[in-house]
Amino acid sequence: MSLRHDLRVIRAVAATDIRLTLREPLFAIIGVLIPINFLLLFLLFAISGGQAPIAVVMNDHGPLAERFVQAMDGAHSFIIHTASAADAEREIRSGSIVAVVTVPQEFDAALAARARIEIPVEVNNLNVDFTNDIRRAVPLSITSFYADAFPDQVVVTARESDVQAQDTGYIPYLAVSIMVAGLMLASQLQGSVNTARDYELGTIKELALAPVSRLTIGVGKVLGAAVLAAASALLLLAVVVLFIGVRPLHPLEVLGFGLLILAAFLALGVLVGTLVRRRQQAIPLSIAAVLPLFFLSGPFGPANWLGAIPGGIAAISPLTYAIAAFQHAFHGYQTAPQGLAVDAIVLAAFSLAAIGCAALVFGRRGARH
Repeated sequence: MSLRHDLRVIRAVAATDIRLTLREPLFAIIGVLIPINFLLLFLLFAISGGQAPIAVVMNDHGPLAERFVQAMDGAHSFIIHTASAADAEREIRSGSIVAVVTVPQEFDAALAARARIEIPVEVNNLNVDFTNDIRRAVPLSITSFYADAFPDQVVVTARESDVQAQDTGYIPYLAVSIMVAGLMLASQLQGSVNTARDYELGTIKELALAPVSRLTIGVGKVLGAAVLAAASALLLLAVVVLFIGVRPLHPLEVLGFGLLILAAFLALGVLVGTLVRRRQQAIPLSIAAVLPLFFLSGPFGPANWLGAIPGGIAAISPLTYAIAAFQHAFHGYQTAPQGLAVDAIVLAAFSLAAIGCAALVFGRRGARH
């Protein structure tokens, strides 16, 4: 009988939250659109910073010159287009490209004669990241080209042994990490906004005086916020799968870990909303909490690569385990040493702890309100 009563209370609290949200659609729309904007802005940042745009001036169109440009393209560090010397100079002066690489005249003839060749590289060194990419990738392209064109003359070569079964692009890898952060943001926004609204409207008094368990109220509020958070999650997933083209290798893992992430950060949102008690404060606080956790949780690569202190911080961030789990679900990568079972245990434990804290704080704050 007690279980049936608790389930009715959970259903009633969830239904009330959903009904109130539908009466004020502005906050619901904010909760759905902010995570999508978060995803798109970070992807635009990644696209603009992934590869350096350069112009190649072809003063020799021989087969070796063409193979050299192909070696540059194979370095995966450039966005290459050919241009005349005048056009290339105009582009680098206007800031639309990072470098101009000039293939000199008699390139093929000089190589055939084993003469020394200098390849002019003009660099716009305004951006140190792009500049360093150019400085590393051009010599690498030259070495790769020479080893391919004259294998008998290059006696030292690298032999690569891949840890992962397949490569993945920078954008597909980062898109999965950003999607996890978007799920966290959507869940935390909905949970915090719905809870803060109870304090603004005064419905907290009714909940605090009701003869029901605070844990039951907390679960009901998490489920109510979960409806809109799930809508935002589906929209994020659609953008990643349909528009970016990243399809999960293990769909059931996406579902399972997605539900764990939603539960964990919905509960955390309820806790935040209980503490601040104002929607205008809950929204910026939720956004501010996501950004540092995102960068400290290994979105660009395994968290172990961050170094001792950032890696130690990442070890206590639930977002670290969520990102590792989703990278395996989408790409099949094991990016963390702890394994999927530990990822699931950590996220489940965090969810239970957040729900418990939210129920405890919710009861104390409600009793004093």
